[in-house]
Amino acid sequence: MKIMLDVQDDKSDFALEFFKSISFIKKSKAIPKNEITNSAIIKSIEEYETKKISSTPLSLKELKKFLNA
Repeated sequence: MKIMLDVQDDKSDFALEFFKSISFIKKSKAIPKNEITNSAIIKSIEEYETKKISSTPLSLKELKKFLNA
């Protein structure tokens, strides 16, 4: 099981040490704010990069219509 917590930057070192000291927690690490952690998004990016899926062409007019729906 993975759990993500939002901790203040000035308290992150304390939080990491705290979780490392708990015996049943195997790993703890800080995740940068700009890192993608959603596995579905990561899988989609990997599939696109390996050409398993292709992008869907979308005109600016269609995009505006889609966003305003």
